[in-house]
This record gives sequence, C-alpha cells and structure tokens, in this order.
Amino acid sequence: MFCQLLFVKMRGKRLQSESEEYVLLKERIIFMYALTGASGQLGRLVLKHLLTQVPANQVIATTRNPDTLADIAAQGVIVRRADFSNPTTLPTAFAGATRLLIISTDVVGQRVAGHKAAIAGAVAAGVKHIVYTSAPEADPNSSYPITAEHGQTELALEASGITWTALRNSFYAEVLKGLTELLLVDGQLLIPEGQGKHCWVLREDCARAAAGALAGRLTDTGPVDVTGPEALTFADVAQRLSRVSGRTIPARPLPDNEIIAQVVAKDVPAGTAGFMVGMASQLARAVSITPTDTVERASGTTPSPIDVVLRGTVTA
Repeated sequence: MFCQLLFVKMRGKRLQSESEEYVLLKERIIFMYALTGASGQLGRLVLKHLLTQVPANQVIATTRNPDTLADIAAQGVIVRRADFSNPTTLPTAFAGATRLLIISTDVVGQRVAGHKAAIAGAVAAGVKHIVYTSAPEADPNSSYPITAEHGQTELALEASGITWTALRNSFYAEVLKGLTELLLVDGQLLIPEGQGKHCWVLREDCARAAAGALAGRLTDTGPVDVTGPEALTFADVAQRLSRVSGRTIPARPLPDNEIIAQVVAKDVPAGTAGFMVGMASQLARAVSITPTDTVERASGTTPSPIDVVLRGTVTA
C-alpha cells in the first residue's frame, strides 16, 4: 500500500520519503492498536504510555479476564477476552487491529505454543505488524530455556509473513533490586565469578519503548535490543550500591555453590537461591551487552539508571 502512494501529490509536491507516505496514509485510515496481557504489570504501563499517543477508541486491550480492565474500559478503550490456551478466542480478540503488541507470557515450558497461537490469530485477523517482547540473545538453540523460547517465538514471527519487531528487553532493574537484597550477606555483596556486563532496564522504560513501537514511532523491524543507559558488571553494581546507600559494600566473588550456601543460610528456600544465583551467574559469564538508544528513539525519554531502584535496597 505504501508503494502505491509514492507518486501521490500532496499540496502540489511529490512525496519524497516513506515517512511522508506514512503520515499521509494515517490521515486517510484509522489505525487500531491492540495488545495482549493488558492487565499485567507491563501491559498496564504500556497502556498508560500508549494513551498519551493515540485516542482511547483506537486501542484494543486484551486479557484472559476482561473484568480486570474495567477501569481501562471506562476510559474508552476497547477491552476483549484473549486466551492463548484457547486459540479460537484470538482472531476475534484481534479483529480490526492494524498493529499488535504480544507481551510474552511467563510460564516457562508452555509459552511457545501460546505465542504461536497468538501469531496465528494475528494473521487470521489481518494484523499488519506485530511487536513482541523478547529477551537478549534470543536463540532457538540455546541451552537456557528462556532464551530458547524467545528464539523459537522469533522464528515463528519470521515465518508468519507479517512484518515484526522483537523488543529484546534487558533484565528488569527491579529484578536487580531483589537480587542484590538476596546476595547481601554480612555487609558484602556476594557476586558470581565473571566480568559480563548487563544493561539493566526499568520496567517503565520497557513500557515506553513498547508503546512507541506499537504506535509506530519506532520503525525498526526484526530484533532490537532495549536496554538501560549503562553496562555494568556485578562488581560495578556493588560500587553503585555503596554510592546510593552511603556505606561501603565490597563485592566478594565466589563460586556459585558457595553463594547458594550462604544465601540459604539466610532462610531463603534452596530452590529460590539456586534459581536466582544461577541467573546472576549466567549474566556474569555472558557476552557483555552494549547500551542502545531504543528507549529514547521510541519514547523521546532517556532510560533511567539503576540508582532509581537500588536506593530502596535493604543492606545487610
């Protein structure tokens, strides 16, 4: 459709760029913007930012339980039921949508089937572009389940025939807050061995990026990294924690099993300790991530540093 507008004259002038085509097209048709998981933490934040960019009656918010979005419906947003485990609900839920944001589900081991159902539902509904919340280094062949599942979903997007954008969100800075509280033992931050740097990002900044991508402000296609403003090792995190807490908190690198043992001694369940330390260890040994400008390009706002969440960390 865009190509057909290349030679349309506007105020006596030929259109010079695709951006001019896009503006003209938007003036002629009504775009509809849909998202899944709208009642979740990220979904509600996306709605907040999206509604500053497009009219409420052009937004379709989907969820398994529409009653949880009564306050959103009261604002004029169209609320519909969408259940990934019941694929027959999806084409109807997405009907009329021009662009769709699929917020990845959080049930490891089950979500690929749900994501594929959502993609198929979008195709059936005639959606023109899909935005998906993915993860860094998404790889269908990864030995790490989360990375593999996001990679498998991206393969399904590639095969769908619809243009798509995968927002590879770095780990939430809110997760880092809980992790540092867990790893603080006797005034020291126990850290895994490794010098990998990660760009922790606030959930709010991910929501800003997702809203901008859904609204069409971010025009990237394929995978794009969504990061915080700085790349930090866990030793860097200890230094930052010292700064915001006003006390010296040294970093103490240890093997994973020793960290787990000391965390369990704080009455943390062994399963929780193993999972969290394992996640930290993977990041410490991973290829370092480079900060990107995706959040700023999508929203016009620079992402916040981790200081925002670390100020509330309990030191021990």
